[in-house]
Amino acid sequence: MSRPITIVSGLPRSGTSMMMKMLEAGGLPVLTDQIRAADEDNPKGYYEFERVKQIEHDQEWLPDAQGKAVKMIAALLKHLPPDYEYKIVFMQRDMQEVLA
Repeated sequence: MSRPITIVSGLPRSGTSMMMKMLEAGGLPVLTDQIRAADEDNPKGYYEFERVKQIEHDQEWLPDAQGKAVKMIAALLKHLPPDYEYKIVFMQRDMQEVLA
């Protein structure tokens, strides 16, 4: 049985970290490496996984993402291989709020 990878995506400052926290609170495991520490802008943490940034060249981590949520900026979505099933939560926010 295939376990989909839940991708939380959107522009920076669009609420992706908040959505990751909500999914985790709802019981969905999240794939994160805790490298980027919480700060004033995101006091609950960023929920990032550094290897995501290299998805065009490194996809060996994808089996570990099955059944979990992982955060990915919108520009990287085009590099998702068709070998997996995905659920994509795309966050939208008013551009003026993103830029503020």
